[in-house]
Amino acid sequence: MFKHRLWHNGILAILRGLDKQETYDTVQALIEAGIFMVEVTSDSPNAWHVINTLKTKEPRLVVGAGTVLDTETAREAIEAGADFLFSPVVRPEVIQIAHRYGRMAIPGVMTPTEALLAMECGADIVKLFPAGSLGVNYLKELRGPFPYIPFIPTGGITAQNAAAFIKAGAVAVGMGSALVNKNWLKTKNYAEITRMAKELGQEISAAAV
Repeated sequence: MFKHRLWHNGILAILRGLDKQETYDTVQALIEAGIFMVEVTSDSPNAWHVINTLKTKEPRLVVGAGTVLDTETAREAIEAGADFLFSPVVRPEVIQIAHRYGRMAIPGVMTPTEALLAMECGADIVKLFPAGSLGVNYLKELRGPFPYIPFIPTGGITAQNAAAFIKAGAVAVGMGSALVNKNWLKTKNYAEITRMAKELGQEISAAAV
């Protein structure tokens, strides 16, 4: 169910290093723009408390834990209520734990070998990372032999290239600082986050047609 909701929306908002109040205010701004898929990285302050609170306060949200590199972190994230585990690498044991508790596993890959390995280990979706450095054409070429792999490009996704990655075949894009600008956070300009998110959502919807 969560996978299909992610595909429909097209944007996964990545929240890294935000304090609790910044996270809650940012998520509210994203919800106003129609974005209900968010990731709180495991190295963020009070990450597990934040994930648990978001799940409690807003049942419509699909909340994942990011930068999950080991089984201990995976278990803690699941206990906090994370709906999915997002990682920059392929860790078969993390994928196994996610499935054991009915969560989605989204490991990170860069090469064709890693992409195939991730699927063989049971990945629900594959994170292409660092997508900005690899480029849109890399995704197009990677989908040649792997048209059945659902990719989420992440890392270096901007307002300028997000729609292009969707056109190249991505099921969604993971966006961090380009969507949640640190300067907007400093000035509490959450309206700008909503505006940006709405515009990107419209561009991605158009690109997915």
